[in-house]
Amino acid sequence: MDETRAAPAVRAGAPRQRPPWLVSGGLLLILAFLTAGVLAGGPLTGADRRIRAAVAAPADSAAWRWVGHGWHSPAQLLVDLGAYQVAVPVLALSAVVAALWHRSARPLLAAVTGAALLMATVIPAKILIHRAGPGLPPVAPGHMGVFPSGHTTTSGVCLALAVLLLAPGLPPRTRRAAVGGMVAVCFLVGAALVWCDYHWFTDVAAGWALTALIVMAALRLAGLRRKDPT
Repeated sequence: MDETRAAPAVRAGAPRQRPPWLVSGGLLLILAFLTAGVLAGGPLTGADRRIRAAVAAPADSAAWRWVGHGWHSPAQLLVDLGAYQVAVPVLALSAVVAALWHRSARPLLAAVTGAALLMATVIPAKILIHRAGPGLPPVAPGHMGVFPSGHTTTSGVCLALAVLLLAPGLPPRTRRAAVGGMVAVCFLVGAALVWCDYHWFTDVAAGWALTALIVMAALRLAGLRRKDPT
């Protein structure tokens, strides 16, 4: 056997690459599981009620009311990050800066694709599932419910794309800090929605899963890799 022609199947010490469908497939399974659980009204809805009761005790206490009561409270300010009036302009500005910085239209395409996927998934799902929010009456057919959380998905998609489009031009340490900060803010927005009793926990969890799917799809459809903005 000519060992000079024999190439090792896997280089020693080299990390194995995950199949490109593995992460997206896992996220789709999570989203399908949450959706089926909500529609069936089974154990997941019971868990939602228990989580709501557990959060309500401190949220309504005198010691913690400052966190979520009042338009200027920390939780309400975090919730506002999920409003399209705030999140969409942040994404638009970041996409324009990235496009000019890298002299490429791909950041703009990624931003438009992400916004289009956001509208095409969240609104129909809210209408079809028509889940009532915590403490609210049943949703009439044809009206929007609360599953998945629109604020969670809007803030997640817009902030994640904004950071990921700008990140490749940043120094490595700054890039890691920006991505880590973005993940933390997206998590806190979802937590604030549960704390303020706007959403059930599974609404928020579905929003997180849908966010990751939309961001990955937008970057892929725009021809962008995480370290290649052009």
